[in-house]
Amino acid sequence: MTLSVALMPVLLTRPCPNCGHKLEKKGNWFKIKTSYRCEACHEDIPLRYEAKLKLFDDHAHLIGGL
Repeated sequence: MTLSVALMPVLLTRPCPNCGHKLEKKGNWFKIKTSYRCEACHEDIPLRYEAKLKLFDDHAHLIGGL
């Protein structure tokens, strides 16, 4: 599986696994990041490829499932 190119310019939402705070960024931001700091709980959140695949899959409906 790969990350959908069609989702690169689309806003995706990912909840923090620690506190649930929702981070909204474009797909291309998520593609290049390997981690980020939650704005609410200030924890460092790893962003592994498997998590990216799930995030993009969860948002596939925004582009008609392509």
